[in-house]
Amino acid sequence: MKNALSFILLLSITSSIAQLDNNVEDHQLQLSLPMPGILYEKGIAKNATLSMEAIAGLNLRGCTGCETQFGVYPIIRGQYRYYYNMDRRLDKGKNISGNSGNYLGGLLLYQDGNALIGNWDTNSVLAIGPVYGLQRTYRRGFFYRLETGVAYFEDDFNSGVTLILAARLGWIIRKRR
Repeated sequence: MKNALSFILLLSITSSIAQLDNNVEDHQLQLSLPMPGILYEKGIAKNATLSMEAIAGLNLRGCTGCETQFGVYPIIRGQYRYYYNMDRRLDKGKNISGNSGNYLGGLLLYQDGNALIGNWDTNSVLAIGPVYGLQRTYRRGFFYRLETGVAYFEDDFNSGVTLILAARLGWIIRKRR
């Protein structure tokens, strides 16, 4: 929780020094699926953003001869993104509205272990690592985002490196450029 508050403070400080000629949006709000989520993304430089996302994550465990367990957990994700191909997309006449581009970034993730829904309480998880992603936004605000990377994680009993895969669909809630 202390990390989340620090991230919010960093967002508010950088909002006062953000450049006016950004390729990225000054700010945008996204609602996403398949698991419900809300993301706020703030432009901090010409091609860079900071974002904070709250989503519901699903864990499912089952095996032959054992009871299937599941849980829906709250997840907070903080992320720095550098959109590296914005100028090239502009030169080709492609859309950059809604931060349509490819990015490299850093991810900080916290998942609480207490299930909001379900019968499986697990350990809280903290993870940090680099990611690569792409995001495309269309005329009416529909977007999709694909992301992959690796992260170092720690929970109450384990630590190690894990693969990150994320896919999101949703809508941007505001007028884009």
